Amino acid sequence: MTERDDGPPPVPEIETTLVRLVLYVRVLGFVWMTLLVIITWFTDDGANLVIVAGAEILAGVWTFVTVRSARNPLILRTWQFVAIDGVVALLVAGASFVSGAGDLFHGGYPISWLAVAAFAGGMRLAVAAAVVLAAEQVVGFLLTGRTPIQTTGALVFIVFAVIFGYTIDTLRRNDALRREADLALEAERSKRARQEERLALANELHDSVLQTLQVIRTDADNPERVRYLVRSEERAIDRLINRFRRSEDAGFEAALLAVRDEIEDLYGIEIRAVIREDVPLNPSILAAVDATREALTNASRHSGTSEINLYAEVVAGHVHVFIRDRGVGFDPEQTEYGRGLRHSLHDRMESVGGFVHITSAVGEGTEVEICSGGCP
Repeated sequence: MTERDDGPPPVPEIETTLVRLVLYVRVLGFVWMTLLVIITWFTDDGANLVIVAGAEILAGVWTFVTVRSARNPLILRTWQFVAIDGVVALLVAGASFVSGAGDLFHGGYPISWLAVAAFAGGMRLAVAAAVVLAAEQVVGFLLTGRTPIQTTGALVFIVFAVIFGYTIDTLRRNDALRREADLALEAERSKRARQEERLALANELHDSVLQTLQVIRTDADNPERVRYLVRSEERAIDRLINRFRRSEDAGFEAALLAVRDEIEDLYGIEIRAVIREDVPLNPSILAAVDATREALTNASRHSGTSEINLYAEVVAGHVHVFIRDRGVGFDPEQTEYGRGLRHSLHDRMESVGGFVHITSAVGEGTEVEICSGGCP
């Protein structure tokens, strides 16, 4: 027996949105850097073009890795990915100083590390990454002869870290509050639905069972009247139980019980029904219901018994119905009634791919088997 593989769990919608934000910042940072690299390549004769090209290739390769890894957002939140992403950002930013370029060509690429850090660990991790980048920038500025005033430009990393961290933390916090509100609303709706079900059950019992019992107490001296009322209430309770047991729309079971009630009311006979399963109605099952009505009608009129047994089950999506009485019975081959019943039921069921089988003998009762198709 093989285990079922349902794949990775679904990614929350907010996480998908945040991943897109990280990718936008990463790609924008890479494009920004690429434009500056092109300008440096053609205008800065003092820059080491090998280092410039190497930084561009490293940034391009890691941008591709980031886009591929974003297919599983959990990867972007691992400490290994954040650490490697930081090393790449530091190497790219440091290349601007090591290459001897007159102007910094790394652009906004190192800033994209702050977006990755904020996605993985919120504002705290983003600010920590910003401090590391800012320290590298200050050291680079001082070693390359920039003025102390120029070093204050490193503060931009702190600003972006706060922006990214606050934005991502706020979006996640608001999404968590929204989901909590949705769960609370769903719980309230479920509670209200259960209250309405209990109220409906109480009303049903009051309007049917209690009132019928009062009538029975009044008519206790009339056995036939009491028997009819008890049977009527038994059917009502049966329908009520099945209605509360199943929340879906009425199907085969409800249709068959409606036929039972109809025949009992028409002929004053008791039909003991056992229905094992339920399926939605379709043309072949409707034909089986109609055939059951005809078989019950004939049994009620001609069997001479006061009780009929009805059994139904579902086999591979098809219904299988048995109607059994212990009445006078008949010879299906010798009597006109038997041949007519068999042909009428056969014609009805064969038109939808089903079949009917009738077993009867004089003095032994009758059994009618109805199948909507696919039954053995």
